[in-house]
Amino acid sequence: MPTQAKSKIKPTATEPVEYAGKRTRTGNSTGFRFEGALFKSHPEFSGDVRARVIAPGRLLVTAEPIKEKGEKGTDPVIASFLAFLAQDLVNNPHSIRPFDETLSNDIAALVDGVSVNQDEDLGPDTLI
Repeated sequence: MPTQAKSKIKPTATEPVEYAGKRTRTGNSTGFRFEGALFKSHPEFSGDVRARVIAPGRLLVTAEPIKEKGEKGTDPVIASFLAFLAQDLVNNPHSIRPFDETLSNDIAALVDGVSVNQDEDLGPDTLI
């Protein structure tokens, strides 16, 4: 049975739900088996999926959308972060702060003295 994600905030109808699963053998391969409630509440996972290890013990599973010819894909980690951020803004509207002069001054103080070269080559291992 799905369970509410552990959280310090009061659960809402839009809070993420966790689904239990196990590693299992499927033919000559190994796969993951999840409870049926996942597929009933999220039919987008009924088709092709892709998994990416994003940290030790952390696996990001994304439903593979059908791409139009010539369409470029998006970064699943960034897309997941933006979806998380959007959900957090819905669940915690009280944490939204306007970008005002005080916040601008705080940011300026944080980066004061940092030199930036817009043309610098950061090499092939740059994340952003």
